[in-house]
Amino acid sequence: MRKEVKTLILSENFYPLSTASAQRIFAYTKTLVSHSYRVVVLTKSQITCMSEKLTVTGIKSWRGIPIFDPLLLLLYIIASINIARKYQINLIISTVPKINNAIAGCVIAKLFKIPHIIDIRDFWESSLFSYPLSAIIPRRLALLAVRITSFVYQDASSIITVNETLRTMLNQRGLAVNGIYIIPNGADSSLFKPCEDETCVRKLRGKYKLPLSKLIFVYGGALSLDYRFDAILKGLSYLREDGDFLFAIVCNPTLLVTKEKIMQTVRSLRLEKIVKVLGPLPVNEVAELFRCCDVGVIPLDDNELFKHVITAKIFAYLASGLPVLASGPKDGELEKFLAKYEVGIFVDKSTPRKFAQKFRKLIQNKNELKSKGREGRKVACEHYDRYALAKKIVPIMQQNVKKEYSSQERQDSSQ
Repeated sequence: MRKEVKTLILSENFYPLSTASAQRIFAYTKTLVSHSYRVVVLTKSQITCMSEKLTVTGIKSWRGIPIFDPLLLLLYIIASINIARKYQINLIISTVPKINNAIAGCVIAKLFKIPHIIDIRDFWESSLFSYPLSAIIPRRLALLAVRITSFVYQDASSIITVNETLRTMLNQRGLAVNGIYIIPNGADSSLFKPCEDETCVRKLRGKYKLPLSKLIFVYGGALSLDYRFDAILKGLSYLREDGDFLFAIVCNPTLLVTKEKIMQTVRSLRLEKIVKVLGPLPVNEVAELFRCCDVGVIPLDDNELFKHVITAKIFAYLASGLPVLASGPKDGELEKFLAKYEVGIFVDKSTPRKFAQKFRKLIQNKNELKSKGREGRKVACEHYDRYALAKKIVPIMQQNVKKEYSSQERQDSSQ
């Protein structure tokens, strides 16, 4: 008789945080529990809960070192060993970024001789070679981090990633293509959805103290160095006198880009009347706020290192019925996505004047936004519903469990 599959998931973020990583892993967790897997989640989020099939344990932590935190890694390994022994874990899933999760998963998999699946959402190492981290971290150290990361990936039982470009890049590192699976990012289309009528819009704008009559652009997500807040805010300073719009930033602060730093920039550019900084907010409130806005904004840096990126927030915008204003590297995945589905407008250079031009274009053609928003909602529901996509993890789990049982049977027969 085969044993119950007991899975440990290592993820820095988890529900109710509004980050894409928290929502992705929460969708995996709900899907696995619904398929009778026993799941234990170890997270830095301050949450602890327990049910028959699900246990969530939060590690007491702090705002750690960006990219890699050795002390947090040690805590993860110690806690994971205790969990693996207590619950007799026989499969582990880790999520990247941060690489801490994957390293801890690799160690536990080695110690307990169990399969390890790594869910890779982007190449976290790219940030080591772009400013400002490239000015702080010696190149030799950055290359060492890449080699360690490659070893951890190659040692995994299976890899899950979010698009074909990332799978190709992983294959170029020597990973077998047949061991790399694609589960795209998405959004919970039952949570992120448009307002049904103007009454809903007015009610939610009143709740969040947003102007009732203005066109509202919104950014929702981490204050990451990958995004050009400096350029977009400088660009908005050219439109200061236009006045018929608002840019709402719903932020999750980071160590290097804080909420106060963004607010200082807003004050220094005298943008208080057209920029409002909110957050951090729980995911249900972020969904409400998106619902009453008009355009979702993604100010991704145009650095060539981000060509593989389709940032996950685009799916929450589309599910909410928002067309998208996005920047990024030319001919990158983000530009291709917008061109394929015709759900937004692309800024090919992350400069203040380019942002100002595109903002002004959308303000002047706001009557076209509703139709693009409806098309975006259709795309999100048909192709990028997070829970429909999360079901794809089940056969991957089954394949790894089957390999584990076959390995155990061979060991038992040899004794």
